[in-house]
Amino acid sequence: MRHSTTLPVLATPVLATPVLATPVLATPVLATPALAAPVLAAAFAALLLSGPADAGERHHTVQAASPQPVAEVLRAGGGTVSGSVAAVGVTWMTVQDGSGRTDVTMRGFLPEGVQPGAPITVTGRVRKGGLVASEIILADGSLHRPTRDRDDD
Repeated sequence: MRHSTTLPVLATPVLATPVLATPVLATPVLATPALAAPVLAAAFAALLLSGPADAGERHHTVQAASPQPVAEVLRAGGGTVSGSVAAVGVTWMTVQDGSGRTDVTMRGFLPEGVQPGAPITVTGRVRKGGLVASEIILADGSLHRPTRDRDDD
């Protein structure tokens, strides 16, 4: 014998989640106009003052400045030196002044006209005890920059 059971029909549907008495705000509290401007200004200032995203050694750029003694530029981590060429290779040279000497390397070949005894000005950063040139100015005033053979630099 089969028994059938009928459940009573509810007049109100049953919700799986509880109903909140207060509405939920869709916007965060900081979205109010009175607080948004100072918060955005502070975030923008922090972004500007934070520096480059990758502060790795190979991404430093040194701006040309008045020449400093070789010894001082090596202590400072980079800068501009003026002196004479002591030795020359294909992609390197040694620059000396009254305070010392340093090896200078450059991506690509050195510009034509770099020869021992020639006056020269080099701007660069210190790496492995020498300068990596970002600019070379020859005695004739011509400016030379290293070739860029990769897109990630």
